Amino acid sequence: MAGKREENPAGSSNNLRGDVLRVLGVLKVATVEQVQQISAPHLSYRRSGKLTPSKRKQACTASHMGALSDLRKYGLAEKAPGAPVGAEPNPG
Repeated sequence: MAGKREENPAGSSNNLRGDVLRVLGVLKVATVEQVQQISAPHLSYRRSGKLTPSKRKQACTASHMGALSDLRKYGLAEKAPGAPVGAEPNPG
């Protein structure tokens, strides 16, 4: 497992990174929340137990945020200049 963590420091899986790339391939620019809603709408159940709106959003998007972080490491995604936190454009 240590090898996986070195390769993908945010701990994302191939499936999550694939989800992110598929969404960005169509939309070109998307927030982490939009990626999650399109690729894994079933994760919305994670919101129910959190008390604040920011904690609910973070619970839903944490996995895809890690995948985006790992993709940035390889130059496959980047943060849009001047964009709000969580907005990720596809460089292609």
